[in-house]
Amino acid sequence: MLHILDGIKVEGDAVPARERQSAEAWTLEGHWQQRGPVSADTEAALPDVLLRIREHYALHGRPAPARLRIVDPDGSQLLLIEPTDPGAD
Repeated sequence: MLHILDGIKVEGDAVPARERQSAEAWTLEGHWQQRGPVSADTEAALPDVLLRIREHYALHGRPAPARLRIVDPDGSQLLLIEPTDPGAD
């Protein structure tokens, strides 16, 4: 499933949500492998990437990530992507 991130040069890990909204809320953490900010084209692609990841999990009957957090190589948050579709959560 994480091959979805390959096209945007981000590596992913499942990370438990710090503030649980439900028993199934979790964050997919993407690791931006470059120094500096996320490129504009990658940032623009991330909402669709999150949607595709959520669809993958739903298709397999598993709880989907509630959000996608992008961090830099030092672990500092660069972006937090929330679902934009009305039925997301």
